Amino acid sequence: MRKNLAYSTSLALFLSAAGSTVANAQQSADAYGVCAVPQALIKNTAKPFVQLPMGAIGVRADRADVASDTQVASFFGNVEVQLDEQQLWTEQAQINQQSGNINASGATRFSDGYVQVASENFRLNSAENRAYLSGARYQIGSTGAHGKADLLALEPQQVILSGSTFTTCPSDDPAWQLSAQTIQLNEDEAWGEAWHARFELFGVPVLYVPYINFPINDERKSGLLFPTIRSSQQNGFEVELPYYINIAANQDATITPRYMAERGLMMQAEYRYRSQNGGGEFNLSYLGNDKAYTSDNSRFQWRVEHQQVWSEQWRTYVHGVGISDDDYLSDFGSDFAGRADAQLYRHAQADYRSDSWRVTIRAEDFELLGNYRSPYRTLPQISSVYVASGALDLEYQVASEISHFRNQDDSRDYATRVHIEPQVRYHMERPGYDWLAEVGYSYTYYDQAEDLASGRSANPSRGLPHVRWRGRLNFERLLSFAGKDYRQTLEPQVQYLWTPYRDQSGIGIYDATLMQDDYRGLFRARRFSGLDRIADANQVTVGASSSLYDSSSREVFRFSAAQIYYFEDSRTELLGNTGTVTASRSDLALESRIRISDRWYFNSALQYDMELNRTQKSQTAVEYRKDQANLVQFSHRNVTTLLGDNIEQLGVQAVFELSPQWQLASNWYYDLGQKRTNDALFAVQYSDCCWAFRIGAYRRINRSVAEALGSPIVGTPEFDNGISVQFIIKGLGSDKRSLIDLLEQSLFGYRHPFHLSN
Repeated sequence: MRKNLAYSTSLALFLSAAGSTVANAQQSADAYGVCAVPQALIKNTAKPFVQLPMGAIGVRADRADVASDTQVASFFGNVEVQLDEQQLWTEQAQINQQSGNINASGATRFSDGYVQVASENFRLNSAENRAYLSGARYQIGSTGAHGKADLLALEPQQVILSGSTFTTCPSDDPAWQLSAQTIQLNEDEAWGEAWHARFELFGVPVLYVPYINFPINDERKSGLLFPTIRSSQQNGFEVELPYYINIAANQDATITPRYMAERGLMMQAEYRYRSQNGGGEFNLSYLGNDKAYTSDNSRFQWRVEHQQVWSEQWRTYVHGVGISDDDYLSDFGSDFAGRADAQLYRHAQADYRSDSWRVTIRAEDFELLGNYRSPYRTLPQISSVYVASGALDLEYQVASEISHFRNQDDSRDYATRVHIEPQVRYHMERPGYDWLAEVGYSYTYYDQAEDLASGRSANPSRGLPHVRWRGRLNFERLLSFAGKDYRQTLEPQVQYLWTPYRDQSGIGIYDATLMQDDYRGLFRARRFSGLDRIADANQVTVGASSSLYDSSSREVFRFSAAQIYYFEDSRTELLGNTGTVTASRSDLALESRIRISDRWYFNSALQYDMELNRTQKSQTAVEYRKDQANLVQFSHRNVTTLLGDNIEQLGVQAVFELSPQWQLASNWYYDLGQKRTNDALFAVQYSDCCWAFRIGAYRRINRSVAEALGSPIVGTPEFDNGISVQFIIKGLGSDKRSLIDLLEQSLFGYRHPFHLSN
């Protein structure tokens, strides 16, 4: 037995093997529960090993017989042979001191620190540097991969199994195993190979391949992943069969054919790359001939994302999603956009940051889903903010922006906007209070396409001063409740905002929209996003927020309320009379968040019209959350619109572990106004240490954007019903997604109750 006879195979090679050329599909043990590792075949006695004068080989036995004429030493009874990390236990063995060959018979056990083998005999051919064990049972390391082999051959860094089986199931009667004529494992190359292999489930052969290869450690390997099978009314029978391509250590790709009986064959591709300072991903789905689509029957989706850090000051980011038609998301779904999304946003930007300067160069594009007016692309927008400190702790800031807008459908509809806004700020912060005073002036100039019908002039300009003052008090006290100590905070705050009125009707609407009037929104300096409209204001916002913290400084309760009081009407219009304010006060914005216990949460946000005495918007959620595998959430949302198509909806989402083997996930959303179920899903999964089976059924509204003008809840819609089936072999490639990820495939995805506004 020579010193370089060291076999360092790793169980990780098996954890990525699949039924046919399996790819990067490792599955962590805790994804489906921790499984017991099989008992080791070798139990080390931990007794001191006596080195005998036989070269590099140490031997211990009950009896030894050394023939000086043949240089053959025979050992009998509790024979132990050791060389470095390699050990052999047997009943009798013969060692040729001249050739180094070893022959052992009877019950034999062998270990080299990586492979443990129990066999009927052992033979080492020193000239070939190869050991043979027949009738072998083997185990790789301590992670549980094991099997049987008619003949197991050991070479340096290599294991060859003839007439062998392999499985990662810890039981002696595994749910699945791979049987092959020959399996060869090569750790240095980080791959394994098998010839004439059969994949067996519960003892029944289900797949034969003449040759497969697979990774033997944590490195990725190209090959097929397990398919996903589903069926729906829209698409008919579906099957996805991903093929993973390991391009390099920092690059990979996945090609996924998706066959849909009612539509045809869609090809899906994903390419990912990473570098030291960045990375990105490209995705493409293409269906050349959609048999179920009446108009242009080629359907596609593309996505690109890249981020790069060039230096401490410069970084870039690109992200965009595009689809062939408005109904693509509803028909096929997407990992990058929700079925209920009303728009897609694409942008690319470069950022520069220093102590005094913040510069952003951006190009952005919106794609609205439905029959809406075409939005404007921003190509490009260059914005900067310069900040400097002066005397008397004053802060001087100059914000500027140059933007060029162009209509997506009409190149003659364009505008260039130049904006500059200097301001002086004074901010004081003390333990008991803080306040901010701000005075500024904004000037905006437009070079835009003239439109007499809408009143848009060619070169309008606008100059507006503004004054803002905001103050906040910070109160704190200790209190006891139900035998526990708490710290309560109270933060009343008030803000005054003044901006004079300017007629802005000659300016086009390029990126302005009305922002949300929630608690934080009422304290903004402006009511509109963008710069095309700056609302006049003479108003005071009054609000307060109170929180309760336990002895571990965890926030267990928060309540906030705020309202704006208008001294004058706001006459600035957005589209038509949208955005004007004629009331004396805004809606009352209320928010409450309660951590009832470590597992129970409550969240509510409400906007209440004090003059009409009705709720304008509300969303409420109550959730029990034990962990990622056990939660249930009840939600209610209500939106009142001027057109009368109000929304009131109840929702339930749940993921629950019935036992270590059985899990279920479900959601249900019911429209109280239309008295119908808009979305429902139910999925059940059985899993153990070796395999998992997942089946799901859904019913959801068929959100045809082209027909419903972007609203999934009006009119008389059609519904789509479907089922999906997935069989997962653990250790042979699997789906890492948890059951809660299935809920994201519905119209209304899961959101933690403390993050409902995100």
